[in-house]
Amino acid sequence: MWYVIWTSTGSERKAQELIGQKSRRCFFPTRKINKKIKGEWKTEIRPLFPGYVFADTDDIEELSNFLRQAEGFNKVLDTDKEFYSLYGEDESFIENIYNNEGLFDISRAIVEGDNVRVTAGPLVGMEGSITKIDRHKRIAYLELNMFGQVIRTSVGLEVVV
Repeated sequence: MWYVIWTSTGSERKAQELIGQKSRRCFFPTRKINKKIKGEWKTEIRPLFPGYVFADTDDIEELSNFLRQAEGFNKVLDTDKEFYSLYGEDESFIENIYNNEGLFDISRAIVEGDNVRVTAGPLVGMEGSITKIDRHKRIAYLELNMFGQVIRTSVGLEVVV
């Protein structure tokens, strides 16, 4: 079962290495974006959810106890009564990113009036999550219901005319 671990932003890779010792699978999702630097488009890889790492384990109690004793700030996300595990659409979303080597790749879309139709990439079928498109920066802004809250992030999107 996938669980969400909260860590300090910028420490995701270090947390992944630590958590990987006590879980079956562990990763922090990244996103590929294009950025214009000095007139040229460059591809960058950045965290999709800064400060969050995902771990697949059957013994979340053991992992949580391990993290309490470890150096640095890492905490399993929880509600008042239990650790927050991913299920349903959240689990499918994370599983799909994990199966793509943890990378949320750049998607392609066609804008027809006020409608966006994603034609390729991980955003296919997720058009309802897009809140804004910045064509000049080649970015789509998303609102996702994840970990029991609304998460805002941005991903790469090439708009084809």
